[in-house]
Amino acid sequence: MINMTLMLYCLVLGGSYLLAMTLVLEFVGRALKITRGIPTELLEPSGPGIFVVTLIMEGLFFVAIPTMGYSFFAIALPLAGIRPAVALALVSFTLGAVPAVLGLSMRMRLSMPYLLYSLLGLLLKLGGCVVIIGYLYSL
Repeated sequence: MINMTLMLYCLVLGGSYLLAMTLVLEFVGRALKITRGIPTELLEPSGPGIFVVTLIMEGLFFVAIPTMGYSFFAIALPLAGIRPAVALALVSFTLGAVPAVLGLSMRMRLSMPYLLYSLLGLLLKLGGCVVIIGYLYSL
């Protein structure tokens, strides 16, 4: 039986972590001037619209889909806990984000600090959200 209350807790806490981490990474990225050296025509203008769309997209992929996956597979598989959550985050990051960003780096001349900062941000967001979900399912 799927526990809807637990799913709601996962969505709220994972979304809160995602929002906080996104704000921190935006602040640190601006302080480090991470987009320096990238032509302005390649950069999307920063604003509240892009921030909200990115947050919704990341909320879907980093919080909602793992929450539903945990709720469906928690009955049959022992996925609850922090260790399986970290393993799941690392595997999905390695199979999903890394090839896409590395392929992008081969096709476009983007600065390596920008790409590495983007990868680090994605890993921190995904890892933190999945660890929160795994921890809540272990309670």
